[in-house]
Amino acid sequence: MKVLVFGADGRTGRHVTGFAIERGHQVRCFVREFGRLEHADGVEVFSGDARNGADIDPAVEGVEAIVSVLSLAKAEDEPAYSDATSTIVGAGERAGVGRIVITANNHAFNDDEVTGEFAAQAREHRRNRDTVRASSLDWTILAAPWVTDDEPTGGYEAVLDAKGPARRIPAPDFGLACVDALEHDDWLGHIVGVSSPPT
Repeated sequence: MKVLVFGADGRTGRHVTGFAIERGHQVRCFVREFGRLEHADGVEVFSGDARNGADIDPAVEGVEAIVSVLSLAKAEDEPAYSDATSTIVGAGERAGVGRIVITANNHAFNDDEVTGEFAAQAREHRRNRDTVRASSLDWTILAAPWVTDDEPTGGYEAVLDAKGPARRIPAPDFGLACVDALEHDDWLGHIVGVSSPPT
């Protein structure tokens, strides 16, 4: 299918792009700035502000699925992340995109109070959850614990509507799960907890 990846130049996004290419998908990438992404021949690259519909509408046109691995880099940037997700979802609905996969952390599973340095991220992931749930798109949320720079294992554990069994997952394995989600119809309409297998 034709897939558009948001956050394609990030730690996980680079792996999403690579695995999608390996699977034979036609890949488009949306990044903040040109030049930050090394990509294979044939990959279309669009740049701009993901919160701006005028920037992302051309990238969304004609795609069958969206994968967003955007994240909130700094707490003071709230609500930039959820604003971008809202814009992406709206663009996908206008363009008739069938499927969207977005990433989150485990705070997406509940609305328990979160304090401290990660409170903003929790709020943003929950806003994104509510946005995709209210949309007309076929959605999957992949919720991970600590995403690390460890060497990949080549696999992961996935649990419907519950946290994955371990406390970490290497970025390449998380990227693999994102691409697998494009082919898992049984994951549609679910928050899927993914992590490394339990040790």
